[in-house]
Amino acid sequence: MITASPAHASIMAAVHGAVFPDEPWDAASFASLLAQPGMFGWLDERGGLLLLRIVADEAEIITIGAVTKRRGIGRTLLQVGLEQARSQGVTMLHLEVAAGNAPARRLYEVSGFQQAGLRKHYYANGEDAVVMSLTL
Repeated sequence: MITASPAHASIMAAVHGAVFPDEPWDAASFASLLAQPGMFGWLDERGGLLLLRIVADEAEIITIGAVTKRRGIGRTLLQVGLEQARSQGVTMLHLEVAAGNAPARRLYEVSGFQQAGLRKHYYANGEDAVVMSLTL
């Protein structure tokens, strides 16, 4: 597991583009995000990334994904993010996931997240986003 910094922006952009080819983010976006206070990022050498923002006692998963599915990459990244959040005194963690992304939704549900809302037509392709939260 690599702790990401703005120097890793191009790698994060490449991984993100492989995971989310319909909505890739560029290196400049990752560099800008990673330079912000309260932003934490990780790269899994097997092909995964996590970007987490912590503000006061709340956190949000900005993006998380794995190029190769069903290898435990997402679960590992989520656990790293949860550990970081807990160590920073976070009491509530939020995320958004595509309504049709059943494997990701199962991972979050198994990890204790509960649906907190629905954002209709949130993604560029018109898909809804399920808002999920976890009390830590």
